[in-house]
Amino acid sequence: MDAKVILCDFAEVCGGKLFISGAGLAMLASGTPEPPYRVNVSLAIMGLIGLDDTDVQHKMTLELVLMGTTGETRIPLTDELPEGSDPADSGMFIAYFLAPRSPQMLPGDEWTMPMAIPMFGLGLPELGAYYFSVRVDGREMDRTSFRLMPMQPPEMFGGAPGVPGQAEGQGAPGPFL
Repeated sequence: MDAKVILCDFAEVCGGKLFISGAGLAMLASGTPEPPYRVNVSLAIMGLIGLDDTDVQHKMTLELVLMGTTGETRIPLTDELPEGSDPADSGMFIAYFLAPRSPQMLPGDEWTMPMAIPMFGLGLPELGAYYFSVRVDGREMDRTSFRLMPMQPPEMFGGAPGVPGQAEGQGAPGPFL
């Protein structure tokens, strides 16, 4: 079993396919000038499941970690744990899933399981480096890193306030990179 994760502006699953927009984010600008620093992001996750991993329940965890000057700190994504969960998983997003075996599956085949996890309005405690880690059954499959930057003025995006012929708010795509 394997999984790949991509940080993006938007992701959704439709018809068993993963649709991604604005993929590969590495630097984010906050939408707010002070903590909690708000960002709008999505995680696009593609699970790859082999024949031996089908018809068995799996546990996927998603963890957000701040890489601070004094070490790594888990940033809570939720304040609830599923019943019977390990208290060490506190703050992690947890999903249990069963990958059914297809009758067409042959040894060596991989079944894909796309997932989209929107995190609009996610509040981060400080500027700096972070990463999302995806684990399945306790083993890290992939991680994606990003740096949170301060809120950027509109001129950073190619627009300047008060430019003749430009309506207020046009010329800047917003505070998110």
